[in-house]
Amino acid sequence: MEKIKERKKQAWDNMIYSAHRLDLLIVSFCGAGIYVCLEIIKFSATKSLPCNILIKICGSCFLIAVAFNFLSQHYGLKANQNDYLMSDAMLEAEDTNLSDIKKNLLQFEITKFDKLSEKNSKLTARFNTYCIIVLFIALAIMLIYFITTF
Repeated sequence: MEKIKERKKQAWDNMIYSAHRLDLLIVSFCGAGIYVCLEIIKFSATKSLPCNILIKICGSCFLIAVAFNFLSQHYGLKANQNDYLMSDAMLEAEDTNLSDIKKNLLQFEITKFDKLSEKNSKLTARFNTYCIIVLFIALAIMLIYFITTF
């Protein structure tokens, strides 16, 4: 019973943590990248210079990385919510005064929440990977732009 309570507490802590993790760093990099791209476009416009397509692609990649990051956050939250609900059902199932029908229903809920949590965890990992890949692509494009332009 104590292990289940600890798991429930851990699921809650993970739900809070998932809102504060590495995503802040990714959003900061992307925000700074978008700002740099917009400043370069503004500079090009004021000097009547053609705006290089690389900088537009770079800015788009930063925006896509932010979108992937939001999707990752969404699915991470859902995974932790389902894990929390599963822990709740597990605690309730430990009650010895429950009927067999109620225990079977709770076991069904436990299985359902476990599968949903696993599915959302996989989506979270996938979108985190996409986000990081697109972020590095954007940084590489920006580096290429600066090397070829200045």
